[in-house]
Amino acid sequence: MKTDITLKGESLADNMVLTVILIATIYWVLDSILNLFFSNRFNLIAELFGPDLYDVYIRLIVLCLFIIFGSHAQSIINKLKVAKQKLNESEELWRSLVETAPDIITTVDREGTIHFINQSTGILTPEQMMGRCFYDFLPQAYQEMAIDSVDSVFRTGETDSFEVLMGENSEAAWYTYRVGPLRISGKVVAATIIASNTTEFKQAEELMRYKELFDNVAEGVFILNHRGQFIETNERVLETTGFSKEELLNLNITDLVEPDQTTVVKKTLEQVRRAKEIRFELSLKSKTNGRIPNEINCRYISYLGEFCYLCVARDITQTKMLQNQLIRSERLAATGQLAASIAHEINSPLQGITALINVIRNQHKKDKKLLEQLDLVKSAFESIRDTVRNLIDLNRPGKEKKQPVNVNQVIENTATLVRSYLTKSRVKINLNMAAKNALLTASPQQLGQVLMNLINNAVESITGAPEFQKKLKENPAYSGDILIDTFNQNKQLVIKIKDSGPGIANADLERIFDPFFTRKKTMGMGVGLSICHGIIEDHSGYIVAANRKSGGAVFTITLPLK
Repeated sequence: MKTDITLKGESLADNMVLTVILIATIYWVLDSILNLFFSNRFNLIAELFGPDLYDVYIRLIVLCLFIIFGSHAQSIINKLKVAKQKLNESEELWRSLVETAPDIITTVDREGTIHFINQSTGILTPEQMMGRCFYDFLPQAYQEMAIDSVDSVFRTGETDSFEVLMGENSEAAWYTYRVGPLRISGKVVAATIIASNTTEFKQAEELMRYKELFDNVAEGVFILNHRGQFIETNERVLETTGFSKEELLNLNITDLVEPDQTTVVKKTLEQVRRAKEIRFELSLKSKTNGRIPNEINCRYISYLGEFCYLCVARDITQTKMLQNQLIRSERLAATGQLAASIAHEINSPLQGITALINVIRNQHKKDKKLLEQLDLVKSAFESIRDTVRNLIDLNRPGKEKKQPVNVNQVIENTATLVRSYLTKSRVKINLNMAAKNALLTASPQQLGQVLMNLINNAVESITGAPEFQKKLKENPAYSGDILIDTFNQNKQLVIKIKDSGPGIANADLERIFDPFFTRKKTMGMGVGLSICHGIIEDHSGYIVAANRKSGGAVFTITLPLK
């Protein structure tokens, strides 16, 4: 309110000055014009009001001028007071902002001498730092950078910045110094330096960088707390196991191994705690209950103030497969050598015996009973010969000619051949020939042999299960199931043979294709699946065995279409 009244008074004084000046100007103009006509002997006041009022006029004019100029001077004084008050308020606001600012604000000249600083940077007070060189308070490695930055601001008048690491080890802190020009009349007279503690920002930036590396590393990386609970994992682990991150963080490492491996895992983590670092192999379960063999390098570290286990897991499925193939190849090579030796030792006597039997047959053509007995002996010898041939085929599947063949058609033909046998065994076979491209170069006889062997094994597995016999007694219409699927995947033909039997024991899965390995109690040599494995490898494919979630075994054959 007081300010408004002051402003109104100042406006009135200014108007009075303008009015007096206007009247004086009009009088001066009229008086000058009349003096031109009367040769400077004319006085307008004297002529109008008489000579006695002229002196009064002069005094009034002087008095008015004193009043007007006094009022105007008071107006100027009031304006100066208001300006000073605003300046004091602005200065107080600036000082309050500077003193309470979290950043360190310093003003220096071109030589780096401190002329103002809002707070202490160490053991010295702001007053003690005045007049000292700003660069002396920086680590020596950063002083040259600071000098160049300040000099650049004085030369160009543009802002600049630089970063400094203050302190060491756990007390180290990052500061960002922003240098700006302080101008008077357009000239840079000083530099204002604002120092901000950017340690947390740097840490967050570094954490994001490590997080990006953590997520994009090719190997699976996860962190377990001291109880074995997952507390962090990268994308590779999630892709391999099929779990989401939320699901995995609610699991313990023991949830991803077989129950009989739980104790082993706990003991291994205890060893890591003592030895600080251990490398071991462990098969982890996926979300689909698959088994993923991993080589794990585990270290005992401190993470977020808590001791944890940092694990780097490398999927060694392909390595294991190659190792198994190498072992199997070595076994097959040994078996081949054994088979060749056995074939030589057996076939030579068999040829002599067979020749002798033919001689006896020719000499006793009329003795039918003897001929029948000789046929039985010959049949037994042929069985021995076929056994020897199977042993040789373990290492050399056969020499049948390969030709363009439709595998779907081979499967259908094989299913037709065994359909009566399946009906008698109370087993149904279903075909799902979904592969649009099933044409490849192969031996139809050998592929048929593989399919026949797998179907026979499936029938034996189904009918030999006590559960099957029990259900068959309860329901005479009950039957087992075999499903054969074909489909294309990545320029390959995939064949899956599934059955409803009891499945394969986990301990046998890795050995099921080994020669002479069998679980059949009678009439089982353990060479059928080995021969199948050799035939598929001879066709540049591979065959694997697994168990279905719903029960039963599944054999997967993958063959290249080219």
